[in-house]
Amino acid sequence: MSDDMGKQLASYKAQLEQVEAALSTDPENEDLLKLQKDLQEVIELTKDLLSNQPVVAPTSSDNSDAAPQSQSWKAGDNCMAVWNVDGQLYKAEIEEVDEENATAAITFMGYGNAEVVPLHSLKPAEQGAPSEESKSRREQIAEQREYKKKKALKKAQRMKELEQEREVQKSKWQQFNNKAYSKNKKGQVKRSIFASPESVDGKVGVGTCGIADKPMTQYQDTSKYNVRHLMPQ
Repeated sequence: MSDDMGKQLASYKAQLEQVEAALSTDPENEDLLKLQKDLQEVIELTKDLLSNQPVVAPTSSDNSDAAPQSQSWKAGDNCMAVWNVDGQLYKAEIEEVDEENATAAITFMGYGNAEVVPLHSLKPAEQGAPSEESKSRREQIAEQREYKKKKALKKAQRMKELEQEREVQKSKWQQFNNKAYSKNKKGQVKRSIFASPESVDGKVGVGTCGIADKPMTQYQDTSKYNVRHLMPQ
């Protein structure tokens, strides 16, 4: 998704350059000014959305690969044990310890479920239980994520509106380009210089108007010469 947005950002910047170049010759054009403002806004929105893209943190194997800390467990100790159904830690009480097999029979507090788990999977109750401070911190992070999510949705909606406005402006922009092209072509002959005259007095000739102040090549009447040439001797 970030790659697509990056391409869109480059496209928006290129369009903005074209609009600003056009404004340099027509600074009072309201359509171009509106298009410039919309493009500037959509560029800022796209940059903001790109900066807020969620980054997937690499999974660290430090905890899983680290050697388990030696902990002496005995019956009656409270601990945090993993429930094999969802893989989450829950507070439990150790009922029995089997040193030979390195396992412990535990009962999850408040649930009554009894399981036999490896000793190395047990954690101290203080370590596994989330503190009020860590809870508050997690809540703050969750609130920030929710806020950023809503903000991103609003920006995405605004970008959609701007895209719709730009579709409307596109035709005006094309009309502007056509007008600019027509102005550049102004003064050039749009019909063949060898076209038939539009009036009975018109003459066909090579157009030299405007070139070294020369008049149009005159049409010479050769009918008399042609008649003599055809008369018998």
